[in-house]
Amino acid sequence: CDTEGRHDAEGSMDTSPRVYLWGFTPAEKEHFDAFLEEMGAPCATGIDPVHANLTVHEILFSEKTEADPVEPDTKVVLFFNVPAETIHKVMRGAKNRDLPQTIYAMVTRENIAWRFTDLVDHLKREHEFVQRRMRERTRGHAGDE
Repeated sequence: CDTEGRHDAEGSMDTSPRVYLWGFTPAEKEHFDAFLEEMGAPCATGIDPVHANLTVHEILFSEKTEADPVEPDTKVVLFFNVPAETIHKVMRGAKNRDLPQTIYAMVTRENIAWRFTDLVDHLKREHEFVQRRMRERTRGHAGDE
C-alpha cells in the first residue's frame, strides 16, 4: 500500500479514501491490512512517531515530520474519506476477529485541525467514558433480576 504521495499528479491535495494506523507493530499492521482488504477498505498507512505532534491535516497532506517523536500507548484506526458503510463493515467485522483492541475514529472538519496527539488523547478519554458507561449498565442489569 503506497499512500505516501499526498498530492495528485496536478499537485492538488489527494482526498482519496485512506486508513491510518497508530500504535500497531509491523506484524499487527500486516494482519490488519489483510483484514481491511477482505472488508473492501483501503489499505492502511502507519502514522510514525515523528508525525504525532503534527496536525491531522499535516499528516494527511504534507511530508512534514517533527523533531520530538511520540511513542504510541494505544492503537487507533483513523479513517479519512472512507464511506460510512465501509467503516461500519470494518468495525463490525473486527469484533469477530483476533485483532488488537483498537479505537476507531474518522477525520472530521473539526479534528482535522487538531494536533494528532490531542486527537488521540481525546479519543482515549472518550473510549474510557464509553467503557465505564457500558460496565455500569451491565452491573445495573445484573441487579435487575
